[in-house]
Parts: sequence; structure tokens; C-alpha cells
Amino acid sequence: MQTTAPGIGRRTLLALLGLTGVAALVRPSRAAAATNTTVAGQELTAIAANPSFAFATDLAGTAGSGETSPIDTAYWLGTYEVTNAQYLEFVTDSGRDAPSYWDGGTYPDGKADHPVLEVSLDSATAYCAWLTGQADADGWTFRLPTEAEWENAASGPDALTYPWGETAGTTYADLVLASNYNYMAVCAAYELAEHGDESATYTATGSDLYGQSFPISEILSIGSTGTVSGWNITASRTGFIYTDVYDALTDTGGYTTPVATYPGGVSADGVWDLCGNCWEWTTSVITATHGGEMGQQVNAIRGGSWYANLNSCTAIYRGEGRDPSGRYPTVGFRVAATEQSG
Repeated sequence: MQTTAPGIGRRTLLALLGLTGVAALVRPSRAAAATNTTVAGQELTAIAANPSFAFATDLAGTAGSGETSPIDTAYWLGTYEVTNAQYLEFVTDSGRDAPSYWDGGTYPDGKADHPVLEVSLDSATAYCAWLTGQADADGWTFRLPTEAEWENAASGPDALTYPWGETAGTTYADLVLASNYNYMAVCAAYELAEHGDESATYTATGSDLYGQSFPISEILSIGSTGTVSGWNITASRTGFIYTDVYDALTDTGGYTTPVATYPGGVSADGVWDLCGNCWEWTTSVITATHGGEMGQQVNAIRGGSWYANLNSCTAIYRGEGRDPSGRYPTVGFRVAATEQSG
């Protein structure tokens, strides 16, 4: 499996992987030694039942106010997010439309093991049905997880804020970011380290700075704990996401990373990328209290993404959702599965 993202320098990558002397973060009490299996080309991790499960927050984010949602039976969860390469097999076999950032019917070079994006809930559900067709003779059924199943797996037995502990532990110094997950600061750190002196031009219609160019180092900045400034200033339509550099990035699927990039972010059960990289669909319908879909009945998405800020990339962040028919440049999915007994 590919282990580096295109364009990440060696020094930056070592920091992302926690190999630059950054202190180890608190780990969950249960060792990551869960049962794993591979079915229909999907690596799956066993997740225990949790009849007493309750969300850590309500949809508005109020701590300790989440509803109970018993998980009465054990289930399997995809060890990784579904990748471009895996989704290509489905597209080829089913004739479904490919994501718009693909070219010539396939994913961009170097992104085979990156999570697939721009997949609607309907298409993700169809992907699960396709997998079931390959595996039902062996008694397996694939589906998408519920929101409760997702948070149960992400928070682990100790109901942690992150899959690895209670704090993000992200640091930034001397153009090097150390992080356990892929969120907007990973992209910002790369741009500053590799292209900080180069110019980006504002291309968004309605931007107060339309047509003007500035060095990326004058647009983006990162704080010592990984906070990012200059990513998106909505009122004036300025910030990095309104530039031609960002446009070129999203044309090839955004700044995702391969699904095996962040060992420091693995959950207690051994599941990767439950925070960051891409938002993940769930089957649970909510009234969104955050994001562009606020107030609408939508399907909950969880985990944050390469585009999201650090506040969105936790195991307990709730309230965001997307229209199930939509295809979004930050939303992908991972599968859940059940095995029929006897």
C-alpha cells in the first residue's frame, strides 16, 4: 500500500508520522489488537457491541447531553476508508459515474490508496450492495455504519475525544507540522514549506481581491498548536480556498493522504483515519446544526476531512450532514458489515 502522499516533503512526512521526536500521545486503554479479516477485498475490524452507548454530545455540541443509542450486536467496520482503487473496481463493474475529479474513467496518478471523494450516499449504498453480492455466499452483508456505530468505534472503550486520547497533540514549528490526522493544517503546512514564496491569485467571483496575487506565506499562517489562519474568510471571499492554487488542488481530489499514513491516529480497535482525511457518510438522519446544511434534514457525516479545521476532526463532533444525493469534494465513506451466524 502506498505510504506517502504526492508532494509531501520527507521532513514534513516524518513529522506527520510522529518520527521527529514529538512526544507520544496518550493511547486508549485497550491495545489495538482487535480481530481483523478481509472479505470481498475489504479489510474489516471487529467492533464489540455496546448496549449502553450514548453520544458524548448532542447535535449542537453540548457535552454530556447526547442521546443514548444502544448498539446491541457486534459489527465489523472498514479498517480504512474506501479508496479510489477499490471504487474503480465498482465503477468498472457497475457502470456508475466516476467522481468528477477522475480523468478518463480513472483516478489521478498517485492516488490509488487515497480515499475516494464525491460519492453520494446513494452511490456508497450501491457500493455496499455490490460488495454483498460478492460475499453473500459466505454469509456477509455490507452496509454503511450508523452514526452511533461510527462514534462508538472512534471513541473506543474509554469514550475519548480522539481515537488516540483526549488531546489532539498537534504542534507546528519551523515549517514542520506534527499531527495524528490529515486536516487543513496539513495542506497549509505543505504549501508554506514547499511554495511559501510563490504567488497565488484570487480567482473567485465576488472576492474583494479578485485578480490580485500574493505570496502564499502572506495568505496562510499556522499557529503553534495547528490552528490555521487565512484558509477561508467568507465575508470578503478571501483566503487560500479562493485562489488558483486551491482550484488546482481540488481538480485532482484535494489534499487527501493515503489511508495508511497516520499510525498515531489509529483507534483502540485498530481502525485508521476516523479523524480527518475525508468526512464519512452514515445512515443516520439528523437536522444539521452546523455547516451549509444547517436546519435541513440530512444524513450525518462524521470525522472531518483534509479541508476541515481541527475543531471538526474529533471522534465526538456532531451536527454536520449532507444531502444524500450530493457529491462533495470532502466526503467519502467506509463500510460496515455483518456476518450471518450458522
